This record gives sequence, C-alpha cells and structure tokens, in this order.
Amino acid sequence: MNAPQKEPKLEIDPVKLPDDRKSSLDLQAIILITGCCLIWGYQQIAIQAIADEVPLLMQLTVRSVIASACVWVWMMFKGIRPFQSDRTLMPGVIAGLLFFAEFVLLYSALEHTNTSRAITFLYLAPFIVALVLPIFIPAERLNWMQSIGLLIAFGGLAFAFHDGFSSGATHFLLGDIAVIGAATAWAFTTIVVRTTALGQIQPERTLFFQLFFSSIALIGLCFAYEIPPPETLSINAMASLFLQSVIIAAASYLFWFWLLRHYLASKVSAFSFLTPMFGLLFGFFLAGDPINSSLIAAFISIVLGIYLVNRRQTI
Repeated sequence: MNAPQKEPKLEIDPVKLPDDRKSSLDLQAIILITGCCLIWGYQQIAIQAIADEVPLLMQLTVRSVIASACVWVWMMFKGIRPFQSDRTLMPGVIAGLLFFAEFVLLYSALEHTNTSRAITFLYLAPFIVALVLPIFIPAERLNWMQSIGLLIAFGGLAFAFHDGFSSGATHFLLGDIAVIGAATAWAFTTIVVRTTALGQIQPERTLFFQLFFSSIALIGLCFAYEIPPPETLSINAMASLFLQSVIIAAASYLFWFWLLRHYLASKVSAFSFLTPMFGLLFGFFLAGDPINSSLIAAFISIVLGIYLVNRRQTI
C-alpha cells in the first residue's frame, strides 16, 4: 500500500496578488492625507526650533531609531513578525536606503541653496511618480485632465515660493541638484513600495523596513562624521524629538503607507503639495509671518490642482 502523499504547500507570491486598491479617494482617505500633510507642515518648524541644540543629522538619526522601535512594539502587540520569507527583505532594504538618501540629500542641500528653491524642487517628486509608476502599473496613469491638475498644483507651489528664484542661480546649482536627488529618492520610495512585495504586506512592516534600515545607515553616518549624541536635552528639544519620532515618523508615516496600500499612489501623492502651504500657515500663526494675496492664490491653485487629479471620471 502506497503511503499517502502530502499535498504541496501553496506559496503565494505577494507581488502577484490581485490589486484591490480603490481608484478614487473617499472621505476617509482625504481626511487622513490632509492630516498627514498638516503634521508634516509643522515638521520643519520643529526641526529648526532645536537645530542649535541637536544637529540636523542627529535629529534625523534619533527620529528614525525611536520611530522604528515604536513601530516594532506596535507590531509585537498586533502579532506581526517584521521579517518573513515573502521576498520583502531586499525591497525593504532599498526603501530604507532611499529614505536615508532623501533626507541626507535634503539637509545637505539646505547648506547650498535657499529654502524656497529647496521646497519647489523637492515637490518634483509627484511628477516622477506620475511618469515612472505607470510603466509598471498602467492603472496609475494620469489622463490629460489629471496631468493638468498636477501642473496647476505645482505651479501654485512654485508661485508661493517664487521669491527664492529672484537672484542668480549659479551659486545655488549644487544645492538644487541635491534637492532634485532628494525628490527622486522620495519618488522612488513610493515606486518601490508600490511595485514590489512591500505594497501587499501590512503597512506596519513596510514602514518598519524603511525606518530600521535607514536607522542603520544614519548611525553609520553619525560615526563617520563623529557627531556625538546630545548629553542633555531641554524640554523643548525632548518635545520636538517626540513629535518628530512618535507622531510624525511613526504614526503619520504609518497612515501614509496604509493609504498607499489601499489607494492609487499617483492620486495620494498629489496631496503632498499641501505640506509646504501648511508650513506657511503655521509660520503665520506661530511666528507672525505675513500671508498675502499671492499666497492665497497659490493655495487655491494647489487645491484646484489636487481636485483635478482626484476628480472622478465621467463617461
């Protein structure tokens, strides 16, 4: 009598799972994205507020380390194993290194260019996503009206920060190139998440990979530049690092990856143009920075552009 044969174990390739993302954003998604952009708009103020006490590179390192620990604790609570045999390790490493490159290039660029130029060039990222992602996922392709909306949103942002382009660009060239590199790294983080196994797993694991591997690279960079950790921290510094680590890098990024898991990346990314505008609003309310009619017009243009990108298609 022949021994019963074991049935072969079914192995599911996460990359080939059916894509169940929604083609349009619902109210829940809009609220979550807007909330993320609002929080990110305050991030630059929190970073600059303690720059004299904690160097920018050390802030970024502490943020990634604490945030990765928070996400790990959350995963342990939910019973999610971060490392599994599902072809996510290599894309996770790449996503972490891209995240590392994005912020290192951005912070380095600010030493060679002004903030207005940096913000404008950084938000080339949604265009890179819109151009590259449809090569791999046709459903992410924008139609002509959505493409116009993206251009309108970017035009509003560029108009809001046009003062930074009033002087000659020659001495800003190195910084501008670094910011474009940061925008490219940001865009390709989204593309890697969307086109690999990372896009089909729990958002907690996707975020953990990004934070964990970027933390390793950042710690190595701090050792290379001999940047010591701060011996003492003021209340303001601790509050800022808590905000950056727990609220922004852990909580808001988790929501962002959840959105990328359930909605089209090209439509979600368009909302990122709101982030610098919220930063200007925080500057108005907290520092008394002026808000003029030009900024209001720029904000309206961005909202119009986002609407066109996410407008439901009618037959």
